[in-house]
Amino acid sequence: MPTPPRHATQRPRDDAQTGLYADAMIYDILHTPGTAQELDALERIAARHVRPPAPTTHWLEPACGSARCVRLAAKRGTPTTGFDLDPGMVAYANSRIERAGLAGTARALTADMRTCVDDNAIPRHAFGFAFNTINSFRHLTTDRDALDHLAQMAHALRPGGVYAVGISTTAYGLEYPSEDVWRGARGPVAVTQTVQYIPPTGKTGGARAERVLSHLMIERPSGTEHRDSTYALRTYSLEQWLALIARSPFVIEETTDHDGHPCEPAESGYRVFVLRARS
Repeated sequence: MPTPPRHATQRPRDDAQTGLYADAMIYDILHTPGTAQELDALERIAARHVRPPAPTTHWLEPACGSARCVRLAAKRGTPTTGFDLDPGMVAYANSRIERAGLAGTARALTADMRTCVDDNAIPRHAFGFAFNTINSFRHLTTDRDALDHLAQMAHALRPGGVYAVGISTTAYGLEYPSEDVWRGARGPVAVTQTVQYIPPTGKTGGARAERVLSHLMIERPSGTEHRDSTYALRTYSLEQWLALIARSPFVIEETTDHDGHPCEPAESGYRVFVLRARS
């Protein structure tokens, strides 16, 4: 399994009208490959960690984007709700859910990760399992935003439920610019994304922002289109991440790799942290 991309699934704030997040269909084409393996990992995590009285029969995905994971989880028989800040993504997600005949077991809502329960978009204590993977968490650009979101998720989970957060940590001063290429196709449309990651500088990360430069090439029978965008993701060293969780309503119950298998936390690289609300 390749290393997961470090760009996230909720629309970034920069260049939102020209980049990947401006077009939900293009986003969905590019991100859908690999969704089955991602769901396999989440199912492994939920099976190990969700305890009575919380059933695993209703999942929640913050920052769901086009709801690719929501759709597949519902197709596999798990009722799943997703929410995203971008109304365009949510409209596309629900249209795909309806076309797939999944409206009874899947839905997408417009909501903010920082206020979703307080705004009554997401009900309290309704979910046995929640997940936020592939660095969507890093769109929360301050500790206050991150802690507000974690508090909302503690309210959303039933007793016995857990929250799986997939995040890449950064070894400040030791990382170099890097590049990934991602591809997807659907019918006559092929999408290629070249992504460059510019790490923060200095031993403490400076502004703690990783700059992401995205170039999209969209190939259709009518011609080829190019789109460029840039945005920033908040960075965490492992120490900063552990300190944030220590200030939150959660404790870390387990750390896994991208496939959902237990492993040790890493100073640098992607891990899924399984969080349980404190007693």
